Amino acid sequence: MSKIEEFEQQIEPIVKKCGCDLIEVDYSKEGDEKMLTVFISKEGGVSIDDCERVHNAIDLVADNADISNGEPYNLSVSSFGLTRQLRNKKEFMYRLNEELEIKLFKPINGKKILVGKLVDVKDDSIVLLVDNENLHLQMKDIASAKLNLDF
Repeated sequence: MSKIEEFEQQIEPIVKKCGCDLIEVDYSKEGDEKMLTVFISKEGGVSIDDCERVHNAIDLVADNADISNGEPYNLSVSSFGLTRQLRNKKEFMYRLNEELEIKLFKPINGKKILVGKLVDVKDDSIVLLVDNENLHLQMKDIASAKLNLDF
């Protein structure tokens, strides 16, 4: 198990106690800085106060996890976001029963872009309801997926 996975397991109950759901932890380099970003969500939306509360609750846990191997890093807590691309099973699960826009690498029924309701998520596939038809899509065939925002 990686340090990130261990860290996720450690902070998930803490994030829940703060009234939010843990979506993902990302450790990356942005310019010269290392960033440890924790993405959260909750019904009704995430406020700045939610982000601050989670940040304060997990700050010491992040330091003790030593994800950066002793190098300086910045800890950031951020909303999952409405426009965020869905990349893994957990992110798809969070959007269950919502309308998604899916772009495919290869067309299905002549279409490379599908809009429909996400009705099921499995380890390596999803089921999208499009025009009253359940389409079973393999995760590996999905180029991008996001919430379909219709303003």
